[in-house]
Amino acid sequence: MRRIVCVVGGLAVVIAAAYSVYWYYVASVIREQMTPWVEARRAQGVDVKWDAVRIGGFPLTIRLSFDKFDAAAVRPLPYEMSPADIAFWSAPWDLRHWHFSAPDGARVEFILASAGFDAKNLAGTVSVPLQPAGTADIEADGLDGRSAAQGLGLDSVHVALQQPATPPKTDHDPALLVNFDIKGARLRAAPAPFGTTIQDISATATIDGTIASAPLPQMLDAWRKEGGAIELHAAHLAWDRLDINAKGTLALDEDLQPLAALTATVRGQNEIVDAAVSSGAMPEGDAGMARTILNMIAQQGDDGRQQIRLPISAQNRRLYLGPAAIAKIPTIDWR
Repeated sequence: MRRIVCVVGGLAVVIAAAYSVYWYYVASVIREQMTPWVEARRAQGVDVKWDAVRIGGFPLTIRLSFDKFDAAAVRPLPYEMSPADIAFWSAPWDLRHWHFSAPDGARVEFILASAGFDAKNLAGTVSVPLQPAGTADIEADGLDGRSAAQGLGLDSVHVALQQPATPPKTDHDPALLVNFDIKGARLRAAPAPFGTTIQDISATATIDGTIASAPLPQMLDAWRKEGGAIELHAAHLAWDRLDINAKGTLALDEDLQPLAALTATVRGQNEIVDAAVSSGAMPEGDAGMARTILNMIAQQGDDGRQQIRLPISAQNRRLYLGPAAIAKIPTIDWR
């Protein structure tokens, strides 16, 4: 028995020593490859930089702790993430999938550099390499808008991104799969009868078409000309008594303004008419007829509430519920 114990103990020591050598070897390789990795990402349109990095986590993880980290990209969708401090960690035997956390918050800019958010907490997972077949799952809490988003607050945001294994070759091929869910969107103002908090905004979509590496306006224009579009597989909006489920297609016109052709199931249609009147998009004299028509085509849903199924469209900077214009769409400046 003593001999068995000695053998097992010896094997344990050998295994522990071999694992320690393996861990420190992996850590040294990561440190040596960080600069070439950054240069390779820059060639793919992703710019990553930091002031200092520390490698730790022995024995169960490889942990990279960065000071003043910044990551920015122009495709497949423009973004920039600037946490003061952030840590990435992974199992030493699975270096493709990494967790990350910025517990002290981060500044996030997405698509529009003139609009961004300061998040109190940022965390998630990301796969390496980012392209192709890359994935990212990001959660942020306590977001406060700044610049063009000043006055907008978001209680929480969850975004999941997935790139296909092969880049798109036609306008029907997906360039990116997107899932997002926003809870508690707090607005500066809202048309009556709505409150200033949208309870839920979520969607599952596919961005189709080739996305080139270029400044955002030129990138969007080239994407539009090549027939690029967003296929909205499912979208949900819950705002007080208004509840909308929709699917359809989104695109851009020649002025890079939104186009939409959606089919929606709407609960709370009368609240939409009231809001359209309150915002000045619909004359008060037309509101009564609109309510009558909408109530005539409404049917009882599974939950007992009246609902209508009708098209929602956007063109010429107007949002239409069926044939009725219910809101003006602000012009988007992509610069």
